[in-house]
Amino acid sequence: MVAIAAKDNASFLKDGFKRYSIILFHGPDDGLVSECAELVAKHTVAGDSANIMRLDSDAIANDPMLLTDEANAISMFGGMRAIRISLVGTKSVIPSLEPLISKPPQDSRIVFEAGDIKKTHALRALIEKSPSCAAVSCYPEEGRTLSAWLDAEAKDQGFSFDSDARQALLEAIGLDRKRSRSEVEKLFLYCQENKRIDLNAVEAVVTDAAVLSADIVIDATFMGQLAIVETEARRVFADGMDPSVLLGFALRHTLQLISIAEMVGEGHSAAESVKAQRIHWKRERNVIDQANRWTSQRLNRAIQIIDEATLNTRKLPALGEAMAIRALWSLAIAVSRR
Repeated sequence: MVAIAAKDNASFLKDGFKRYSIILFHGPDDGLVSECAELVAKHTVAGDSANIMRLDSDAIANDPMLLTDEANAISMFGGMRAIRISLVGTKSVIPSLEPLISKPPQDSRIVFEAGDIKKTHALRALIEKSPSCAAVSCYPEEGRTLSAWLDAEAKDQGFSFDSDARQALLEAIGLDRKRSRSEVEKLFLYCQENKRIDLNAVEAVVTDAAVLSADIVIDATFMGQLAIVETEARRVFADGMDPSVLLGFALRHTLQLISIAEMVGEGHSAAESVKAQRIHWKRERNVIDQANRWTSQRLNRAIQIIDEATLNTRKLPALGEAMAIRALWSLAIAVSRR
């Protein structure tokens, strides 16, 4: 069985992948999955992007010979080819893949990119039991792994950190690789001139990814946008935020809406009332809309729901995420039916 654990990713990406013709990267961190797949593809073709081909699983399933033809094709420019395949839809690629597992391609490497698929998923199970294949877990980074990644990025770009700046950055960028890279790239651009990163630069440039996502969850909840609530809440949890903390944001927002309602009742405009709460200007329009949707009765009921859910997440932490999402859904459903 060839299953590469998340902790072994670095050594696998360095040279371990060279032993395998077919590789599956999978996990909840889409950014990390994509980055790992891209790195292996680039190393496979020695930097020649013309030898990288992109396909999706549905295209392969619809044409069973497509993958075999592409994997055995000879590059016009010489060298190895890489075929990156995104796992989409529900159609199986197993019939297309089995011939290549029994007879691995000599001049190509196939790289699959998938989400957080289970061990029992047909593709993962097939790849893990095949000696010419490898399945690689890509999970949100934390602790030493995230720290090592940041240090490697800084060294590669010629930057150095003040110790307090480095710590503040690690706390702010979250665990999602794609978001982390985006924030770090902004910071590097900002500090390009002197290559030294201090605390002031971090505070000026870097957005706390988890808090930013929490704002999205809260606004979606209080505007009744059911399709967004769970997806964004999952992102917040992936960034390391505790469910009770997210519910704390919801409670604080409920109290802000109560204060806004009181000011409006005293004769202030909704816009003035929202500004008095020091809401970020990008959210002001959303919060004004929420203030118009939520009655005092609904807000008081929201406090009860949030308090109950917060208590339950602390009693049963293993179910915390599910209970927090259920509470937010209750709030979103209530306002969506107005």
